[in-house]
Amino acid sequence: MPRRLSPSLALLTAGVLSFAVSAQNRFESLPGYDRFRETQQNMARFVTGGTVTEVVWTKDGRRVQFKRGGTVFVCDVATGEITETPEDQIEKPEPAAGGNRTGGRTPGVARGRQAARVESPDRQWVAEHREWNLYVKKADGEEVPVTTTGTRELKYGTGSWVYGEELRQNSAMWWSPDSTRLAFYEFDERNVKPFYLTTRLTELNTELDIEGYPKAGADNPIVGLLVYDLATGQTTRVQIGDDKEQYVFNIRWRPDGSELLFNRTNRHQNVLDVMAADPKTGVVRTVLTERQDTWQDNLPEFRWLADNQRFIWETEKTGWKHYELRSIDGSLLNPLTTGDYPCDSIVLLDENAGWMYYKAASGQNPLHWQLHRVKLDGTGAARLSRTELNHTSINIAPTHDYYVAVTESIETPPYTAVYDVQGRRLAILAEPDLSRMIGRPMPELFTFKADDGVTDLYGVLFRPSNFDETKKYPLVIDVYGGPQSHGVPARFVPANPYCEFGFLIAKIDNRGTTNRGKAFESANYLKLGSVDLKDQADGVRHLAQRPYVDADRVGITGHSYGGYMAALAVLKHPDVFHVAVAGAPVTDWRHYDTIYTERYMRTPQENKEGYDAGSCITFAENLKGKLLLLHGMVDDNVHPNNSWQLVHAFQQKRIPFDMMFFPTAAHGIGSPSHNPLKWEYLWDHLIGK
Repeated sequence: MPRRLSPSLALLTAGVLSFAVSAQNRFESLPGYDRFRETQQNMARFVTGGTVTEVVWTKDGRRVQFKRGGTVFVCDVATGEITETPEDQIEKPEPAAGGNRTGGRTPGVARGRQAARVESPDRQWVAEHREWNLYVKKADGEEVPVTTTGTRELKYGTGSWVYGEELRQNSAMWWSPDSTRLAFYEFDERNVKPFYLTTRLTELNTELDIEGYPKAGADNPIVGLLVYDLATGQTTRVQIGDDKEQYVFNIRWRPDGSELLFNRTNRHQNVLDVMAADPKTGVVRTVLTERQDTWQDNLPEFRWLADNQRFIWETEKTGWKHYELRSIDGSLLNPLTTGDYPCDSIVLLDENAGWMYYKAASGQNPLHWQLHRVKLDGTGAARLSRTELNHTSINIAPTHDYYVAVTESIETPPYTAVYDVQGRRLAILAEPDLSRMIGRPMPELFTFKADDGVTDLYGVLFRPSNFDETKKYPLVIDVYGGPQSHGVPARFVPANPYCEFGFLIAKIDNRGTTNRGKAFESANYLKLGSVDLKDQADGVRHLAQRPYVDADRVGITGHSYGGYMAALAVLKHPDVFHVAVAGAPVTDWRHYDTIYTERYMRTPQENKEGYDAGSCITFAENLKGKLLLLHGMVDDNVHPNNSWQLVHAFQQKRIPFDMMFFPTAAHGIGSPSHNPLKWEYLWDHLIGK
């Protein structure tokens, strides 16, 4: 365990790590470890049998084939009869249709980075970023330099960490569909202050990792977008606009290659334009614009229809996430979905039949997704599911009369069934085996009101397997809680193994998280660390009314934004939280990058009060409980100086605390001692004290 600094030692040893000297394998000796290990190893076995794989419908939609437990079955929808399928009659499944929200991480590309090599669609060319310049190479080996003047601060064919991390921009080179043109980034970081991260800390000599990392309120890179024509060897600059503060991202070609599309947003990120550029001239036009009073989602779903003229667009203009059908000429054709609830994702788009199926939180519980459909002209909208549970793994019959879905909730193990479009259950394809849950406490969904007296908040509570309601238990809040996150998904998780050490463990979705509408998402706008953290504290107060919850022994732990929430919790709410383990915490939003931070806080120059009120440094002198800081020394996301600044504040005030820094670890830490250390600390100060 990290030993606790005495006030005098803390004052004298600023900048010196207080490493723990723990007994080897101490985690394994904690009371309850055997139950923890057994629970951890059997998580997948506690509830089995409720799901199926490889769902295939017959063309007439009358039968559905599926695999359960390694055996293939077929269900006659009309009768509900399920029979085993002979091997020679097994249908091969086709790839499932699904959403295409842009922006996943490109395989093989590190977090926050861009691909250094991109092959053309016809596989005759390769674009390469090398030594800050861009080259194209023929398959036969001939290489052509596209740029020659690149430097570390003015580079081509690559971007920056902040674009990769916050805008999901994992490529900086984009081939046209016919492989005749290559669009690419120009990144001018000459005004961006570099961040120097010392690496190789366990070697004889260290090195510096230098990154143009724009911190909140500081100068951003100036981005250019260019198009290289392989036939002419000419490069055309796209006229992206004169605002040097803007962000240009989500670059993609129209399917026919006639235009280059990109998203553009202002620095406040409350106005989003989808632009189309002529690759021959660089002239641009606006396809659509979205605006919000707070912040606008930078990557709404954009899905082409087969004619490559129309597309489905995700919008929150009503305050709820919905879909509309638009034309690439800029016109709105018709809304597709409506209602005072958010949509989640498109399940199936069948243009031939004219149907779009989608999930939406339209039921009594906003955590549960319900299945809907609507005609592409906006008519025929209907909710198809009737069960007040969460619906996932949905597969629609080709005749559009039936569907298969997995239904579950936090308190209900999953089962798979066939339904008709009136929501009637016709047959159960797989039921859960709950025999191994006998005698174990089930997870519990709990609700309470936010301090506005109106908003319902939701959490999940886990108990140890030997739970005794006549005893009192310490409560640990497992938190993330950051914007656009979702910590309480409506799926069944049978247990939390760490409860076996004697804890109650809860997760709470505070205001500011996603899937509850724009007002809920924006409740902490300009004030991160305020209502979001207050909701976590109020959740503890709600649970503390139960006789088995010990309100004098409450811990909180989280990582990244969750680390920020954990550290700030013991500083702003010391009456509620007594122990915190904060992993890789942002301790002051001035330390984090422009794109993420300013989306929710604007700049420190505009919102000094909000930054101060959300800073751990502001409240450092309030520390009365126990705090353990954990940080990787080569964290290029939340830089170690976040923790160092808080360490310095504590030492200046002669306030004792604990810390463990990991010399070779990045943001996720990943050390074998990381997780055991966290739970040893919580056990020591909540149970073993």
